[in-house]
Amino acid sequence: MNRGIISKGNFKSEDKILIASVLDKYSLFEKTGIATNSNFLDPYQRVAVERIFKANGIRDHSFYGGFPCAERTIVFFSPDNVPKNELFYFPDVLRFLCIKPKTRCYLSHRDYLGSLMGLGIKREKIGDILVEDDFSHVVVLEDIVDYIKYNLEKVGNSRIEIQEVPADKISLPKPKMKEIASTVASLRLDSIAGVGFNMSRSKIAKFIKSEKVYLNWEMVSNVAKPVTEGDIISIRGKGRVILKSVGRTTRKERIHILLKKFI
Repeated sequence: MNRGIISKGNFKSEDKILIASVLDKYSLFEKTGIATNSNFLDPYQRVAVERIFKANGIRDHSFYGGFPCAERTIVFFSPDNVPKNELFYFPDVLRFLCIKPKTRCYLSHRDYLGSLMGLGIKREKIGDILVEDDFSHVVVLEDIVDYIKYNLEKVGNSRIEIQEVPADKISLPKPKMKEIASTVASLRLDSIAGVGFNMSRSKIAKFIKSEKVYLNWEMVSNVAKPVTEGDIISIRGKGRVILKSVGRTTRKERIHILLKKFI
């Protein structure tokens, strides 16, 4: 297997470690033929893993996060003759918890994640956290379910109760987005990202050159990289925007664009 792509790619050190662990899982599967799975990957890490799989011709895998369109996913490795129906073949690998405060209050994604990680749980053991007004559904790996049940007593300052639920009972909130209509001089990355994140081109250029900006989940350091309709631009810690549509050009040679930003 060619692992050189990891060192050559523009990956952060923690991502390189996680990607290497996925490849170790595959190597074990390749030797034993026994189905196995990785920890959770975020979209950046998944793209990196997919690139390495493609370069090495690895096909006997599938990604799954507990529900369609999950952002955080694990990789299943299973023989070619096994149906790639993850819930059928791996019924207990992913588990689903409903965490609800005992008193009426609103808790954010950060509150839930912070309290879980405050137990010493690593981020790669936790999948998507689906926050509703008065509860949250959390996807986790099977090996930490009991630990969470017995040790998580509070989220933020609120005492909570935890109940395990089946996969088909989790709620899938629609992402909250706002539209941003504007004009740009060109469809360069710095122009589009500057509008989407409300930054000057010089400030967004610093983010891009310092490798903090991702285009379709891949790190980009070229400020002039072209952006097309449907592309996703993200900055870790600052969210992401989608270039929804490109419109007509004005008399002053500026291009109408419509962005959607996750809020």
